[in-house]
Amino acid sequence: GTSLVGHMAAFLYVLIPAEDAEPMQELSLDTPPTLDANLSCLTTALQGYFRERGGAMTEEGKAKMIANVRQQAQAQNHGGAAGSGANTEKLLSQLALSQTVDIVQLLPATAQSRWYGVNMYVDDQGVAKGASLNRRASDVCVQCGLATEVRGDAFVARVWDDQEGFERLDMRVRDLASDASWVREARERNSNRPDLQAAHARLTDVTGKPKEPAEPSLPPAERLEKASLLRAEGTAAFKAGEVAVAIEKYEGALALYTPPPKPPLNEGEAAQAQEVRLTCLQNLAMSKLKQDKPYEAISACDLALELDDGAAKAWYRRGQACMMLHQYGVARKNLTRAATLLPSSREIRDDIEKCKRQAAAKAADFSSDQAAAS
Repeated sequence: GTSLVGHMAAFLYVLIPAEDAEPMQELSLDTPPTLDANLSCLTTALQGYFRERGGAMTEEGKAKMIANVRQQAQAQNHGGAAGSGANTEKLLSQLALSQTVDIVQLLPATAQSRWYGVNMYVDDQGVAKGASLNRRASDVCVQCGLATEVRGDAFVARVWDDQEGFERLDMRVRDLASDASWVREARERNSNRPDLQAAHARLTDVTGKPKEPAEPSLPPAERLEKASLLRAEGTAAFKAGEVAVAIEKYEGALALYTPPPKPPLNEGEAAQAQEVRLTCLQNLAMSKLKQDKPYEAISACDLALELDDGAAKAWYRRGQACMMLHQYGVARKNLTRAATLLPSSREIRDDIEKCKRQAAAKAADFSSDQAAAS
């Protein structure tokens, strides 16, 4: 069988060029000696690759990315201006030009996959750079059950990752065959995998891109009163065990501010609206966890953290959702952040210890399985 990277000085990964005429290549990268360096070594190398060889962003692409950043900033400011002046424009430009790598999880590393995972790495600026369609990489995604259109060169790598330990494994060109066992497994897993974008759309009530929030003619005071009432009704329903009703109430409150009402709220109104939205999102995450829907819980937490990255309960619920997905390393980071923000919470500290125990148990199970297989 394949040995873990801990016994290897380097690992192989595959380059899928965007140009059909160029052959796929097996590339090698040294395995760093420390966990932190190992986690980031490939993305760091590929950032450099895409920066140097991915082409320049077109002016149109850059303008669109800056517009998207500005729109997100305005949305977080409840419809107000994102800011103006040279400093703001410089920041927006820097964000648009920053080179990062998008990671497509072809086969997520979970307990069901025995913690083996396969990821595709692509240029996050591929569209903005006008990169050509990567037909072969897109086809790999389709074979894995993901409707993903890849632009520019793509890379595929294999890992073992139980979120406590992390090992890199060799990936070869022959492993990308459509009948490879991991491809069949990925197709099966992804067919049952929640659509995070659809979950996000349902959560924020943006399906069909509504041009106005629920009950658009409501004055700010009445809108806040109604949202607060829905929040209270949701909390009462949750306490009564009526989780589905609670979710309906919380989403109803959120719909009153999605998209932000016009004209823009004043500073006091915006602060009150944010407090209601933040509470509803955190409670919605808790409700989704009750329904065993961790992906949707994470979506709710992410939206809450966009409003306030110091929202301890959002970090806590996100950590719980990651535990449900057996992503223990990420869970510990989220729970630790929550504990830092709420140091008096015994509940959070208990979940951190629970996370450590579950991670250790999974690692022991994997070691036993490896010993039995050898």
